[in-house]
Order: sequence, then C-alpha cells, then structure tokens
Amino acid sequence: MEQVGELNAMLSSASQRLDAVLELTVDIDEVVARLVKRSSEQGRSDDTEDVIRRRLEVYFEQTAPLTEMYRSQGLLVQVDGLGVIEDVTGRVVAALNIEV
Repeated sequence: MEQVGELNAMLSSASQRLDAVLELTVDIDEVVARLVKRSSEQGRSDDTEDVIRRRLEVYFEQTAPLTEMYRSQGLLVQVDGLGVIEDVTGRVVAALNIEV
C-alpha cells in the first residue's frame, strides 16, 4: 500500500493519473503445474509444489488489498491471463480499449 501512495504522489507531481489497473487472472492449479514443470526442466529442486503454492499464497495475501482498493476506485480491469500470448494480448487490448 505504501508503494501505491508513492506511485500516486509521483503521478500527481507529473500531472498524470492512472486510467486503469490491469490484473491478469489465472487458474491457480494451472499456474502451479506450469511452475512445477519449469522447475523440473530447469533442475530447480527447491521449487516444489508446496513451495510454489506458499509463494502464491503470500502474493495473493499482499495483492488482495491493492485489488480491492483499485476495484473500489473503478480502476481495476481483470483479464484472463491463460492462453497463447496473442490471445491474451487481444483480451488485454480489448479490455483497455487500446487501438493498435
């Protein structure tokens, strides 16, 4: 939350503001499976499923307040983050109404 305050101060001093905050949503089991596979391929024996799940829990615990704050401000835009890069990019572009 402190970083949000710092960001807002920086943007304000530059006469800028956020138009949107993008959150890529994913299926946790899919992410865990991908990370476990990557860990195996890269020989990272310390990245077990339990370690990865705990890391994700901490991430969500720390991110949840930000998500709720931006949602309450009407800035949060959620997009499905699973799929091939082109598909995810298309969903992001559409959700943010960006012309490319």
